[in-house]
Amino acid sequence: MIELPHLAPGAAALANGPNHTRIRAIRSDRWVGFDRARRVLRHLDALCDHPPTTRPPGLAIYGHSGMGKTMLVEKFKRDHPPTINPSTGVERMPVLAITLTSRPTERRIYGQLLMAMGASINERLTLMELEIRTVLLLKSNNVRVLVFDEVHNLLAGTPREQRVILQLLRYLSNEIKASLVCLGVSEARDAIAGDTQLARRLDQFVLPRWKADEEFQELVTAILRSLPLRQPSALSSQSLRHLSRLGDGITARVFGILNELAIEAIQNGIERITDDSIESWRPALEKEAAFA
Repeated sequence: MIELPHLAPGAAALANGPNHTRIRAIRSDRWVGFDRARRVLRHLDALCDHPPTTRPPGLAIYGHSGMGKTMLVEKFKRDHPPTINPSTGVERMPVLAITLTSRPTERRIYGQLLMAMGASINERLTLMELEIRTVLLLKSNNVRVLVFDEVHNLLAGTPREQRVILQLLRYLSNEIKASLVCLGVSEARDAIAGDTQLARRLDQFVLPRWKADEEFQELVTAILRSLPLRQPSALSSQSLRHLSRLGDGITARVFGILNELAIEAIQNGIERITDDSIESWRPALEKEAAFA
């Protein structure tokens, strides 16, 4: 087997495989580690290891859509999966995550939490019965971190409805002595500010759009190392600036562009991403329009 030092181990293991396998891997979700993401994960890990307290610390992560907030949560969940003690049979679910629906309600949130724990839902239960059942299961599952994604959806409700949900989140955290993690776009900060006690408890981490700097270069290098191409890709600083503009500084768009170029490089046999390929890249819709 040919050694491929320009690739991460997982990508190198795939690089000598058939084209369709490599293309499928590129199109699949995969974790790519870079400094900004690792900093957030270290903070999340610390919350998971924090002992139960009456005022547990928490974290709010803000960023534009596509900046990788949900990707971080999925990685965090994989790092702390549910386990069962073989001697006692007690299940431990360190991290429980749900996504707030548009205009969330107390009943919806209790129902989502129950479903996430694999529990059945009886529609005839009163709100108080739902609350009691949810709290008991959260405690019995030893949940240490409660994650609520798309917190900005609170803003779809009236001010009173927003206060009710924020009080619910704080109540759950206090009742089971677990940390809260809230994620959303920048407007989520306005939603959380509606509960002063909750806002004070949450450290803030902002994921800004990427600029063509060393941090962005590190991100691109990490992505390139995750792509199973047989030849190393070396991009100039000019190409990095152009890539940053093409992706509008959004993590998901940068991933998408490089993924698309990697697939093209496999299909045409070049096996690497070049300055020319970055320069000539166009969105798929724009390409179609050119031939219309």
